[in-house]
Amino acid sequence: MTADEMYTAGRQLEASGNVGDSPEVERSYRKAAAAGSVEAMSRLGLLLEGRVQAQLEGRSEYSGDFVEADSWYRKAADRGDTWAAFALGRLYADKFNDWNAAVPWFSKAAAQQQPGHWQAKERLQQGPAGVERRRADARYLDELGDRASSRSGTGGGSGGCMVAAILLVLPEMLALLSLPGYFA
Repeated sequence: MTADEMYTAGRQLEASGNVGDSPEVERSYRKAAAAGSVEAMSRLGLLLEGRVQAQLEGRSEYSGDFVEADSWYRKAADRGDTWAAFALGRLYADKFNDWNAAVPWFSKAAAQQQPGHWQAKERLQQGPAGVERRRADARYLDELGDRASSRSGTGGGSGGCMVAAILLVLPEMLALLSLPGYFA
């Protein structure tokens, strides 16, 4: 199997949305990354960071192996992956609480016209205050989900939680759409 085929197999398995598949997804990404797939390096960083698991479980808060995620993001970013540079900046800002270390990675991503560049530009514009706002939003969404789960007796959220989530991000999305060059 080629690196691209291993990456695609892992990506398809991840897309199935089964939390129990995470170990196999990680094995596929590790093999593909070791064989040189930059996409697998980025995705492995995301998986190790804990974001994939949290998404599959419907949580906004997450934790994982941030040090190893850093290593894989860095390898991908050093090979020109703009999204990995953004993810590395986000990791430094959000999880390592080091805005100064995040800025060069956000700047590197913002300088490109590839996936991740507009998010990096936004993060640079918002600065450290944006990090704190996102943390507060994530805690609020998790609390809403917990309350909805306890009321409904299910592990999933509710329509009310989704509405609250949309209302929280709607102003930010509208602001992004009004940025000059957004559709360029």
